[in-house]
Amino acid sequence: MTHSQHDTAPWTGGSGLKNPTGGICSSGFGVKNYKGVNMLTTAAHCNGNDGLWRTYLGGDAVGSSDGLVISMTDDVQGIDLPKPQLSGALYDGTALQFDYYAKPVSGWGHNNVGDYVCEDGANGGVHCNIQVSKTDIGVTGENGAYRPIADLAYATSLTADDIAGVNGDSGAPVFAGANNFTTDEARGTLTTFDSTVPCPADETSSTVTDGWNRTPWCFRGLYYVPIYQTLQDMNWTLATS
Repeated sequence: MTHSQHDTAPWTGGSGLKNPTGGICSSGFGVKNYKGVNMLTTAAHCNGNDGLWRTYLGGDAVGSSDGLVISMTDDVQGIDLPKPQLSGALYDGTALQFDYYAKPVSGWGHNNVGDYVCEDGANGGVHCNIQVSKTDIGVTGENGAYRPIADLAYATSLTADDIAGVNGDSGAPVFAGANNFTTDEARGTLTTFDSTVPCPADETSSTVTDGWNRTPWCFRGLYYVPIYQTLQDMNWTLATS
């Protein structure tokens, strides 16, 4: 059965990817480039080495990267898809939810201080009620590259497990609930975390995707590059359903 750790075409965002060097990262959003070709996004700093991207479980081929469709300042990488169909949706629920639980992407929106957003990480699952603290600020990312435009959000008392995400969630889509939380409004792509905190009881080696390989560590805050900036800079349009 298709699920977030073993996705298949039509591709869905928030899935677990094995990058060309074997580590875990998250797929982001489905997009269409200026030629009308469908692609799947992830974080540029996840790349490590251009080549083949696979599903995290099962190891099936997803697509490839060649170092051309990439932005270090936006921390985004476009993955070429041999099977180019996109679902226009994002996975929801826990990281190890082995059924197809996803919500359609209805469009994109701007971020404002005070907004509540969700992070859809492949390693730690979905974390919601994360509140935007600052917008359009700069941050240095995981690979040492500077992101001149990023937004910052923190877990709140409304966040179910008090964290914004888990290591290995890089590239994850950030979204806001829309249409009475039946659809997702794209807000950005996770680039780096802030404020390491102890992991809650529901984020352990047995509940995160790569827990078999390493002990998870958790974060209270996250920086993400706003989706409007990425779409503008890369000349992409967002895939919706």
